[in-house]
Amino acid sequence: MMTTKKDEVVVEDYWAKIFALHIGCPCPSDRVKQKFIHYVLANCIDGTHLTEDFVFSQFPEFINYLAEF
Repeated sequence: MMTTKKDEVVVEDYWAKIFALHIGCPCPSDRVKQKFIHYVLANCIDGTHLTEDFVFSQFPEFINYLAEF
């Protein structure tokens, strides 16, 4: 999927929402945020819209991905 700056902003907004409203703690560093954005956009195949449900479903998978390092 070809991504745009708008796509990055959408994922970034959901990133902030995950931490502010669901986890209730400050967001991690910008480096981690950028990795999450890249992860979500890499998993967003053609035809998949960047919905809140899709982005939120990527969060646990992203944590597991980070644990592999």
